[in-house]
Amino acid sequence: MNVLRYFRLRSPWYGRLEVLAAVALLTHLLVVWAIPYVIMAALSMSRPAEERGAGPLFPPMTDASQRRVVMPSPDLLYATCAFDVRQRPLRIQADPKLPGYWSIALYAANSDNFFVLNDRQAAGAPVDLVLVGPGTPATGALPAGAKGVTAPGGRGLLLMRVLVGDYAVEREAVEAARRTLRCTPLN
Repeated sequence: MNVLRYFRLRSPWYGRLEVLAAVALLTHLLVVWAIPYVIMAALSMSRPAEERGAGPLFPPMTDASQRRVVMPSPDLLYATCAFDVRQRPLRIQADPKLPGYWSIALYAANSDNFFVLNDRQAAGAPVDLVLVGPGTPATGALPAGAKGVTAPGGRGLLLMRVLVGDYAVEREAVEAARRTLRCTPLN
């Protein structure tokens, strides 16, 4: 009975303000949770299959007019590959053979980074990864020399970065390096 009396003594506007505050809080939490998924979908995963193709995308060198990658660096050349490993694993291969910096990073659908490999860690060896999801059906043993990586979810994005000093001078080498990236379903 004390609870009912408490609510009767307050003004009707106070109750409406409490409801408004609760709705505002829930809306805020929902938006904060959804933003990474919306960004990742806008970047790659919702593009039509004919635009994404079966393999990686190699966008042109970044300039002031391009924003395909969020906050792109004008010193980096990018390659991207959207993946979906819910049904079958994905084999990721690259052999950049560059003296400078390069990296391959894997991002979950909510934009969480879950794996990174760079030139120092690779130590000149070719990259050979097999990416599986938490529910990906088993396909047997990994190919010889491949390293297994488990994605936290079934979908995501691979982002390869190659450091470029002077694109006009280094164009052939850096383009060849990033185009060694392969993202192919593992049968």
